[in-house]
Amino acid sequence: MKNTILLVGVLSLAACSPTHDDLNMWIKQTQDEAKVKVTPFQAPTITPPVAYTPPAYNGLNAFDYRRLENAPKGNNAPNLNRQKETLEAFSLENMRYVGILRGNNKTSGFIDVNGHVYTVMPGNYIGQNYGKIQTITEDKITLTELIEDSSGNWIYRKAELPLSTQSDEGSSGASTAESRSESAAIPN
Repeated sequence: MKNTILLVGVLSLAACSPTHDDLNMWIKQTQDEAKVKVTPFQAPTITPPVAYTPPAYNGLNAFDYRRLENAPKGNNAPNLNRQKETLEAFSLENMRYVGILRGNNKTSGFIDVNGHVYTVMPGNYIGQNYGKIQTITEDKITLTELIEDSSGNWIYRKAELPLSTQSDEGSSGASTAESRSESAAIPN
């Protein structure tokens, strides 16, 4: 047993050499492989600036205050001075006509918006296009909207809000008669 321990000790000391040539060679090889070859910096090419010549003035100025003041003053323009009603903050697509009530020669309709039910009557305004309720029947609410065209004129457009049934709960109830846009005056 003593001989085996002595043999292992002598062999371990014999394996160590004072020069570490193989280790030094491996370190040098690894450092050479790890070096990154960087291309030298190239100075950017500078192009001379080109002179800008604005187009000729055509008389239109998007920031002209006179143009902005006159915007809502076309034919049939809505009354912007009246106080807005609650349902004018919602689009017709988010409204559902859910019921009607008749009594004392008056007709009232019930419109559901986001879980809140509102009472409306003919003459009330609803929707974001200045829609004024004309009639309320058992199957729909008929209203007239004011839409501004590209030339600044206001045109009337009929729209309907059909009665919503239980099966319609996931969908909106508004239908707009866009194909029947009318520019003639509709009685208020």
